[in-house]
Amino acid sequence: MCSLFYYIRTDLMSKTDMLLDCLKRHSSKDFISAKTLADLLGVTDRTIRHYVKSINDEQPNLIESSRVGYRLRDHTTKVVKHLENANHIDNRRFYILRRLIKSSDRGLDLFDLADTLYISDATIRADMNYLNRLVTKNGLQIIQQNNRYVLTGDEKSRRKVMIDLIDFSKPTKTSIDEEVQKLLGDVSLQELMKLSKNSFEKYSVHPNTYFFKNFIVHLAIAIDRVTDNEQLEQSSFLINNRNTTSFKIVNDITDKLNKIYNTQFSQADKDELAFLFYGQIKDDEKSLDDYTNNKVSQALEHAIQEIGEVYLLDFSDDQFKTRLLIHVQNLYNRLMQNKYTRNLSVLNIRIKHPIIFDIAVYLASVLSNDLNVEINDDEIAFIALHIGSFLNSQQDENNKIKTVIITPTYHQQQTEIEQYIQKHFDDDLEIEGTFEDISDLNPLTSSELVITTQNVEHFGNGFATANAEIVSIHEFMTKRDTALIRRAIEKIKHNKYLNFLREKMPELVREKFFFNISDDSPKEQIMKTIADVFQQNGYVDDDYLKKLNEREKVSSTAFPSGVAIPHTMKFEAKKTGLMILKPVTQIDWDSIKVKLIIGIAVNKEDSQMFNMIFPRIIELIAEPYNINYLVGADTRHELIHRLIELMAKDNYFSE
Repeated sequence: MCSLFYYIRTDLMSKTDMLLDCLKRHSSKDFISAKTLADLLGVTDRTIRHYVKSINDEQPNLIESSRVGYRLRDHTTKVVKHLENANHIDNRRFYILRRLIKSSDRGLDLFDLADTLYISDATIRADMNYLNRLVTKNGLQIIQQNNRYVLTGDEKSRRKVMIDLIDFSKPTKTSIDEEVQKLLGDVSLQELMKLSKNSFEKYSVHPNTYFFKNFIVHLAIAIDRVTDNEQLEQSSFLINNRNTTSFKIVNDITDKLNKIYNTQFSQADKDELAFLFYGQIKDDEKSLDDYTNNKVSQALEHAIQEIGEVYLLDFSDDQFKTRLLIHVQNLYNRLMQNKYTRNLSVLNIRIKHPIIFDIAVYLASVLSNDLNVEINDDEIAFIALHIGSFLNSQQDENNKIKTVIITPTYHQQQTEIEQYIQKHFDDDLEIEGTFEDISDLNPLTSSELVITTQNVEHFGNGFATANAEIVSIHEFMTKRDTALIRRAIEKIKHNKYLNFLREKMPELVREKFFFNISDDSPKEQIMKTIADVFQQNGYVDDDYLKKLNEREKVSSTAFPSGVAIPHTMKFEAKKTGLMILKPVTQIDWDSIKVKLIIGIAVNKEDSQMFNMIFPRIIELIAEPYNINYLVGADTRHELIHRLIELMAKDNYFSE
């Protein structure tokens, strides 16, 4: 039988995983009662039944049920091992990497780590070898000092490793939709989205993609509560006016759902849904402070700060924090009324997206501690979807191309074309509206892409489409239409990147930051010159040269192609700039003959902007002929022109 001591590892395993593990370790063929399992996991008998159902939904007949309890079927050893391999190993390695990043100075003790994870020291060594192969691709290294492992390398590279892992793990639009559909059961997600969108349009509300997806997930949760007869019994805040646009939209949606699916929402559920519109509709006089508890706000602020520091990600986006605050307040209200979200596919989310789930577990643990509540795995899975959706939308909303569709309304043609475009191009396009004719467009509209079934010549030189890319498609879309839209998207992204470079590169390479080196200066003198010029112009502190040398000691910044890019380990300059130095004769830089030097200073506030430039520069300078082309420029203006030309060639754009 599993011991209570065994389940101290709650930060590494979800309750469903622990249930599987305990059943697997139960050596006899006898059933284990629900009460025994509930006591071991610290949950109720009902929750155990729910966990068993969730697991069997994912792996049919994995757990056998009887009147006296539960056990694994005889033939399930391989299935459980598959789940363990797919889940525990990835989670364990991510846990180790996260701790290595957080404990970069002192490192991790081999035997302490093995004891914490209940595995052998040989397994830890194997994991470290695997992780070292992973991190070396990003300029990091895991070194062993006696029985301790230390992660070495700069902060930027550590953040890059973490972001890459999270990007690999985060849910896609399709996977999020799949989880929401499971939550809805017999209610069609596509029909629900269509029904909701019609209600939004009825009251002339046009939400952005992030808000609409967030609303649909909350609506699905409310529908699930209705299905389980677990509606909220009372509102947690005072409502003075239920005649606002948000309540009209919510009432319109819930009335339609009641007629179609016989789902009767409580007034408290409607209030909760209506408050999601905070900040979206001008005529709604709701205050976030009136709805949210100060204790909940402070707990969430603390939790966001913690996960930001641990996972090296920026969760300070106001819209994300507002949406998550409303969700956490709703969660807290449900817990106070003993109402729980129970039907999310926890096991599936944890296996498919272990890192996102890990972030959600960490956030939930901080909230649980600060608010003195227990947040179950299903609620954690819901938080994971929130975080995954946000990480997907982080670059989406800023980078999406503003698009309008122009096509007649007959035979649901508008709806079908819009749904097709959303299905295939949702990551790239933000549809601002669908219109019947070009004359319906607001003259002040500044759309970037127009997709139309009409003759392009019909548009003339209207102001609304003057700067837009226009794509003509068939009324029934073909593969060729899809290819045309994709080509237009790439063209727009390329032009945006080109304009970005034309604006930013002259700002980064100032007149004072381009000069020739006439004498035979050694590497050390050149680095001092870079530091002095940056410091004289207020770009860096007086310890910048010291930090340049520290970075140079780790590994040389010279490339075999004939360029050196001296820089510090961290983004901590006062301002961001590039300094271009052209030696008259080649310089010896750690046994490499260098003919071009690019000094770099980066302020952390400009990291996003700089990351659109620096990786492309690194990619280009690997080729000697690109360096020769740049060196051939005699003036700052010509060099910037050539650099932009290289960076934008082959229709390149930065995602």
